[in-house]
Amino acid sequence: MKKFTVLIALVCALGLSACNKDSSSSNSGPKDYSLSQTKSSKRGVCFNSFAVDSDYTDIASAVSWCYNWSSSALASDVTSKLKSNGIAWYPMCWNGNYNSSAISASGAEFLLGFNEPNLTDQANMTPSEAAELWPSVVALAKANGMKLVSPAMNYGTLEGYSDPIVWLDEFFTYVSIDDIDAIAVHCYMPGAAQVKNFIARFQKYGKPIWLTEFCNGNGGSISESTQLGYMCETLNMLEQNDLVEKYAWFMLRGGSFNSKWHNSILESASPFGLTNLGKVFVNFSTFDDSIVYSKGQVIPAEQYCYATGAFHLAPTSDAKGVLDLTDFKTGCETHYHINVASAGTYKFKLRYQTYMESDLQFGVSGSTVTYELQNTNSEWVTETFEITLPAGKSDLLLAGKSGAGIRINWMEID
Repeated sequence: MKKFTVLIALVCALGLSACNKDSSSSNSGPKDYSLSQTKSSKRGVCFNSFAVDSDYTDIASAVSWCYNWSSSALASDVTSKLKSNGIAWYPMCWNGNYNSSAISASGAEFLLGFNEPNLTDQANMTPSEAAELWPSVVALAKANGMKLVSPAMNYGTLEGYSDPIVWLDEFFTYVSIDDIDAIAVHCYMPGAAQVKNFIARFQKYGKPIWLTEFCNGNGGSISESTQLGYMCETLNMLEQNDLVEKYAWFMLRGGSFNSKWHNSILESASPFGLTNLGKVFVNFSTFDDSIVYSKGQVIPAEQYCYATGAFHLAPTSDAKGVLDLTDFKTGCETHYHINVASAGTYKFKLRYQTYMESDLQFGVSGSTVTYELQNTNSEWVTETFEITLPAGKSDLLLAGKSGAGIRINWMEID
């Protein structure tokens, strides 16, 4: 085992204190753990088909809603299977040729508007053409007690309307924005910051934003690792962005897109199941602030309640677990709620691996300690040290300070 060296100790009465590693607890093996965060009300998917019954259960713990660009869910049993797994389906008026009877029979809470009207290979409508059809859409939604989402906008190919803001601004001179409950947008830009800036452009309409299509699809081929990194950074942003009410990953099965974008959540062939991307999407933090970890409970590193920085998550490479924090380095922070019955000194276990020396900082109640993690040659190790905790609920900070390549599976207070 490599040496574990204390670099800095900023200690206060109810803060962190460092001591020698408890060698009797070091090298303890991997652990099973369960994930207990509640489902995100935001998280959804676009789908083209469900192949087998396990598709529904594979995504049920994470996905709250879905849609398929259609007035109906394609097969009669799809909506019932979705409902039994706690997943809402919302119909769409793809263009003027929609099935009002199917929409009325759906019992859905929301109705989605026209799909990318400023793209010539999609709904292909000028604002005035869309406005002529819109009163019927509004009437259909009102007749069925449905909330109405705007036409879904992206940068387009319709002459004079490539900018979605230009299209919407003109559209709202013809129709009342008061009839709309949310603004739908699509974005395939390759970075979370770019997606965030795109979403912010639509804040001017004063409505919640629905990002109803997104993945890294801007350009040519996208590797699985690049798509995975994009997903992690973008989900972190979307879950914490108060402008965003709903988002839907493109897509459940990527079809022809998957070969160049690696964007599928589910495998396309037997034995089916979640892809690596799907494992992250389904188990990604929902920033559930209600989860508090007590003495003796495993704290899954991926189940943070607040986060910053460009770290990633990936299916665990450890013998047990679900996801790992990866590329945890300078500028990366995660926070967890912990609770102990009485103030005192406790053992703190960290399950991690590195391929180079790196500094990792812990903080409780405003005090911090930075440790040097020696190179483990990419082997998983469990280090045990001591921390002094205040009684009751505290915020536990985990922060990268230097180096790179830290991979963390779980923590535990004992």
